[in-house]
Amino acid sequence: MRLAPLASALLLAACGAGAPTFADCADDLDCADAADTCYRLLFDRTDGTSADGNLCTHECATDADCGADGLCIALDGDPSASFLCARRCTVSADCYADFVCTPLDGAMDLAACLP
Repeated sequence: MRLAPLASALLLAACGAGAPTFADCADDLDCADAADTCYRLLFDRTDGTSADGNLCTHECATDADCGADGLCIALDGDPSASFLCARRCTVSADCYADFVCTPLDGAMDLAACLP
């Protein structure tokens, strides 16, 4: 399922050491899984707040590419039209530290952990 989480977004490749998939990172070397890249996410949430943070993840075509806890999402306004995996959540406690469980536009009752 391809979903667009919120208002506008810009993705830039850029991942702490040993960071698992769906966690914060500073550069690609921080991501524990060799398949992950550290992406910088810049976007506006539907509640009016802005987000700017990094995420260890990988590109996807479907939810199946993201594992049992993941969703394949696209961010509105991303000029590369990339689809990335994000952790599925119900509340922010489901997410890694400093990530927020963010409702996804166009998807009833689905939310993802985002910076």
